[in-house]
Amino acid sequence: MISPPIPGEKILVRFDGICILCSKTVRFILKADRKKKFQFQSLQSTSDSQDFETIIVLEGKKTYTHFDAVLKIGKELGGIYRMVAVFHILPQSWRKSIYLWIARNRFLWFGKRESCYLPSKEEKDRFI
Repeated sequence: MISPPIPGEKILVRFDGICILCSKTVRFILKADRKKKFQFQSLQSTSDSQDFETIIVLEGKKTYTHFDAVLKIGKELGGIYRMVAVFHILPQSWRKSIYLWIARNRFLWFGKRESCYLPSKEEKDRFI
């Protein structure tokens, strides 16, 4: 997987840009990320990824996918969002299965966009 340069101590979140659930999650992270630690990139804009059923979080040389990516985001946002860590009690295979079940049904439950999520003028500097 080819990674774009990530400035400083930033964390890159790759997401499915046409998924409404994914786009709403990105908007949520943008609001909750007071330290502006996260950068974003739609999976559709990368030439090296065809797996749109997972969110991908890149921090330095570490890659997090599926529910582990969600756990990493919660940890980095801090505060009440760290409570997502309670899911660590589930075996990793269960967490991945739950995540994939939601991912497979996300278009049915939440819908999808005709084109990728476009950031506002204020958000543009947070997107790659």
